[in-house]
Amino acid sequence: MGSQVRLVIAVCGIYATFLTWSLAQEPLTTSVWPNSAARFSHSSFIVLCQALTAAVVGLCYLKAQRSGYGAREFIRKHWADVAGISLTQALSAPAANHSLQYVDYVGYMLAKSCKLLPIMLVHVLVYRTPIGRDKALVGVLVSGGVALFTLGGAERKQGEASLYGLGMLLVSLFLDGLTNASQDRLLRRPASKKITGAHLMVALNTAIVLWNLAYLVLFDRTQWQGSLQQLHADPAILTYLFTYCACGALGQCFVFFTLEHYSSLVLATVTVTRKMVSMLLSIVVYGHSVRPVQWLGILVVFGGIIWETVKKGQRGSGQKSKQH
Repeated sequence: MGSQVRLVIAVCGIYATFLTWSLAQEPLTTSVWPNSAARFSHSSFIVLCQALTAAVVGLCYLKAQRSGYGAREFIRKHWADVAGISLTQALSAPAANHSLQYVDYVGYMLAKSCKLLPIMLVHVLVYRTPIGRDKALVGVLVSGGVALFTLGGAERKQGEASLYGLGMLLVSLFLDGLTNASQDRLLRRPASKKITGAHLMVALNTAIVLWNLAYLVLFDRTQWQGSLQQLHADPAILTYLFTYCACGALGQCFVFFTLEHYSSLVLATVTVTRKMVSMLLSIVVYGHSVRPVQWLGILVVFGGIIWETVKKGQRGSGQKSKQH
């Protein structure tokens, strides 16, 4: 199978799984369920279910590769990296899900589309590397667009709640930046046995399961009990939860496949465009009202992201021409 055909299959897989995933996520976390008269806001429980499903699917993915490098051996050799990456990932997801209680879903998706912001923060604060003027300009555009959209909604909750939700989104984005940078470094690291995306998928999701179990058992047993009680009272939640977990797990297979076989730029482009479609789909399906100032925010953000993507493509073409 040719490289282009594989890429098309991967892109279609990412779109199909994560578009369905996003449609299940919104009612799962924001609807007020009739029997319990409450939202299903148990973020750590949701992440636990998602990670457990993804670990099982990832193990099947790894077995299908027949690489001869098992998940246990990989985890033993790289347990410190796995623990660190999974911790930032485990903290990011609950923060993102929790923010949905204070910001609307389209604003959430817009913020999660801004991959440049956490990357810039990680480089400046963690790795102490300078940021070029082009990237700084895009960062300003993205920040301004997010602020316009999030704070310019038609139906605003209390000011403190909206700012709190925005703060939780920023924390989640920064943790995403740490996660993505560390994943890429581990995947590209020279090793005696080849590390694949399937190895990362199994190991990271297994660790996330352990992190969330420890949190629920040691610090928040009421969330575990509340989750089970609400699922019993409103069994319809299970349909959305199962769809959310299954689509997320299958989508991770395509994501890690793309990251392993193609460049991070390709994956970022696919992810951003998928999230654009998710936002527009959410507006159409769930009838969100969007003010003109919010549309301006969307245009500013995606204009900056597209401009940065074009600039990267031009720089890549220039480097190739110099090599020839």
